[in-house]
Amino acid sequence: NLTLVLKKKQQVLEEREQALEKATATLNRDRSEVFGDKSDSDVLHLNIGGDRLAVLRRTLTSVEGSMLASRFSGRWDESLEKDRDRNFFIDQPIELFRPMINYLRAKACETPLGPPVKSPHPKDYELRQDFYRLVEYFGMTPGIYPTVIELHRGEHGSAEIGVFPDCSVKSNEWSTFTVQTQGHAREITSFEIVLGSVERMQVGWINESLYVENLSNDHRNGVGEEENSLALDCCRGGLLNQGEFTKFDGLSIGAGSVIRCEQKGHRWFVNGELVVSSIASDETRHFENNFLPPTGHVNNSSDKIIPCFSGKGHWTLSQIVFSCP
Repeated sequence: NLTLVLKKKQQVLEEREQALEKATATLNRDRSEVFGDKSDSDVLHLNIGGDRLAVLRRTLTSVEGSMLASRFSGRWDESLEKDRDRNFFIDQPIELFRPMINYLRAKACETPLGPPVKSPHPKDYELRQDFYRLVEYFGMTPGIYPTVIELHRGEHGSAEIGVFPDCSVKSNEWSTFTVQTQGHAREITSFEIVLGSVERMQVGWINESLYVENLSNDHRNGVGEEENSLALDCCRGGLLNQGEFTKFDGLSIGAGSVIRCEQKGHRWFVNGELVVSSIASDETRHFENNFLPPTGHVNNSSDKIIPCFSGKGHWTLSQIVFSCP
């Protein structure tokens, strides 16, 4: 009869549902075993060069894309080095590793009303160099020594500005942007950007205080077209040196191009090729860099040379290199 048929169909559906739940549980278990999915609230016990340290997993993985985050994501827990008490072993001095962890802890509880968190700056020079090296080794430089892209000249609300790990700009209007450091005094010495679809793109540097002090009222001027600024003009294929333009025959820069600028404007690369330099020994086009001395340092310690971009469209800041003072 109909009741019996309905009961059998219901039984079949319940059996299928149970089978599906069992399969899902098995899949989740297998996924956990393969990918090592762990909880961010896990407390990990570390042995740092002989010193014990307990830290949350989410603290170690807070800088996305870093080697430290990958190592302690949970995927590799079984294969990581451990001491005889099963503590994760890191073969580094505690005096180098602890400041990095304490900075991440401080950032985790940073609020707009509290004082900003400052990056570690060991007083001893040799220790400071070792700390820079350790931070770079673990891929933590962008997290420990952060930067931010800021709108310098243009309409507020006309641009979407991404923050680390997606340091990018999508601007609907032609505007000028700068790259600023946050919470530390390390200077940016080199950078690299990847162009998307852009219009009238200019990539370069400004002497911030002098640039602002002498900025003209012509909002059509971008970096390189004002005093105390220098830029590669991507659309016209040449160099803008404080308002003077020099055309480079055969230089083509379009969507997908990678532009790298080294030594605060002394050397310029496009897609890995050195296209212009102020250094006489370089085998390429040369220009006289009256924007910045060959040492890369300005005479006035209050002056700050920072990256600057003018343009419309989309581009990504893919790499930054800092000084090691």
